[in-house]
Amino acid sequence: MSRKLGFVLTGVGVFFLTLALLARFYAYDRLAVVPLDQDTVSVSEGPGATIFDIASQQEITVDLVSTRNVVGDVEASEEASDELGRDIAVWETLVYTDEPGADISTEDPPRSGSHDRVAFDRHTGETVKCCDTFTATTADDRGVEVKDTIGFEGLYFKFPFRTEQKTYQFWDGSLGEAPDIEYKETETIEGLDVYRFEQQIPPTTVGNITAPASFFGIDEEGDVTLDRVYSNTRTLWIEPETGVIIRGQEDQLSVAEYEGEQVATLTDVTIGYNPETISDNVETYSALATQLQVIRIWVPVVGGILGLLLLIAGILILRKRRSEEPRTA
Repeated sequence: MSRKLGFVLTGVGVFFLTLALLARFYAYDRLAVVPLDQDTVSVSEGPGATIFDIASQQEITVDLVSTRNVVGDVEASEEASDELGRDIAVWETLVYTDEPGADISTEDPPRSGSHDRVAFDRHTGETVKCCDTFTATTADDRGVEVKDTIGFEGLYFKFPFRTEQKTYQFWDGSLGEAPDIEYKETETIEGLDVYRFEQQIPPTTVGNITAPASFFGIDEEGDVTLDRVYSNTRTLWIEPETGVIIRGQEDQLSVAEYEGEQVATLTDVTIGYNPETISDNVETYSALATQLQVIRIWVPVVGGILGLLLLIAGILILRKRRSEEPRTA
């Protein structure tokens, strides 16, 4: 009986040790990846925004709602992964911003819109230059997209799995580059621990505007060229195990300057995820974070300790039984 027990304990111990190693070095790497078939919608709200209204040729105050759709291109992701020999996801995101309840169509386009195609590493979130990526914005009052082939930099959709408390680089579409975004502190959103990151973008000239001088009260004939000066404070609350953005907010300011003098406020808004989007994110990704922690920490630790104890106990029983056999004979 003792000999049989020894073999049983040894076998179970080996099983738990193997399970611990598989969980840590095999299962975790296959779970800690973004899906290829992403399909999500998030909504941000910017109450009391100041914008320059082309129709009335003046600054007006309105409430803004920004809707963001993110859809994965499974076929392109698989092709890129095979070609580059690493896990790549290709997602497209369409963002349109208008007043609440606006009826958006081809004949009645939103006040602003953007459409990006981005390739990135499924583990780290770092963008990758491949796969016909582009960025596009609505160029005129008919909502026609003008695409610009571009190589994105830094992070775009999310942070790495197991996000660290350090500085990363995060993409800004207005700048066309990825400035630093710094870890500030750990906070709690609806019971979920998150890391708060902040990106400060100082006033920067990001483009030109050609328009009739009369639009902006400039005492000149015909069209004039103005500088579009942009600044932003972007704040992101990240669930660190998954790297997902649970809450996002931007304090945007865009002004038109002529010969160094501000002549109009183009956009002045604080816009961020609405409560429903935040709650949905907490519910969805807190469960995933728990699963990843179990696979990464608890299964390896508990399985490793239990397996080692059982293995030692089994070996001791077998050695004791073996040492008793000659005396019995």
